[in-house]
Amino acid sequence: MKPFFATPGDKSLEESVFQVKEINQPYFSTEFHFHHECQLVYVVESAGRRIIGDSIEYFESGELIFVGSETPHVWHNEQQYFTGEKKLVARSLAVYISPDLLVEHLSPFGDIASLKLWLKKAQQGIQFQGKVKNEIVAIMQAMLTQKRMEQIISFISLLQKMTTTKEYRLLAGSNYVNLYSDKDQSRMNDIFTFIFQHFKRDIPLPEIAAVAGINVHSFCRFFKSRTQKSFTRFVNELRIGHACKLMQERNLSMQELSVKSGYNNTTNFNRFFKRIKGKTPREYKKELHNIY
Repeated sequence: MKPFFATPGDKSLEESVFQVKEINQPYFSTEFHFHHECQLVYVVESAGRRIIGDSIEYFESGELIFVGSETPHVWHNEQQYFTGEKKLVARSLAVYISPDLLVEHLSPFGDIASLKLWLKKAQQGIQFQGKVKNEIVAIMQAMLTQKRMEQIISFISLLQKMTTTKEYRLLAGSNYVNLYSDKDQSRMNDIFTFIFQHFKRDIPLPEIAAVAGINVHSFCRFFKSRTQKSFTRFVNELRIGHACKLMQERNLSMQELSVKSGYNNTTNFNRFFKRIKGKTPREYKKELHNIY
């Protein structure tokens, strides 16, 4: 799916630096999109796969992400959210921030070069961790019921914590550039949806090219120009991310992990895991055991 240009859906953000929203739906929007506003998202309850720029990862309840201006993103729920078989919900808190108004309103208070640099860095996507994540979430929750003046005070505190903490990691690559255009929307929506549904099996290039409605050569060029990675790399990152999720949830053998992640043998599984994660599955599993 292609990231289409979107707006947060409330014109009040055109006149205000920030806006706080609570989202409670059966599932999150499946549309890969981008907007000029920055977006701070706390996933209260949900699970699935997240794409931010060229980063593809599994997400679950409790994550806190800041998405910079014009950065394509989507939180795509697991398939069971769409079937209605289980009473699953997608709940999140979000703070939308106008980067232009933020800079404009803070400029009179002094040099804001560091803020501009941070907003630029945020275009890679920032995942907050540790103690600061809990502090930011507490502020976001309080802002939901505060009056406007109280919200403004909380927002300044929120901004201070986000821009000064070292408890974070960047998601997209430092060289990532948004190359999407509106005309790509339908095609990329179809491509990503198909991949999410079928990544556990072999997806031949002619099959995925047919989904996109173009020939294989054109598909490979189109996909890499938009995602900045090959189709093979994209699918393998998705599979390895799924394997990491399985390791956290269950005690499976390497053979079981490889099969459930879409690999027909452990040799390929081990090779791609080491290439993507920089460590073997056994090393990763041992680290998880030490954490938990």
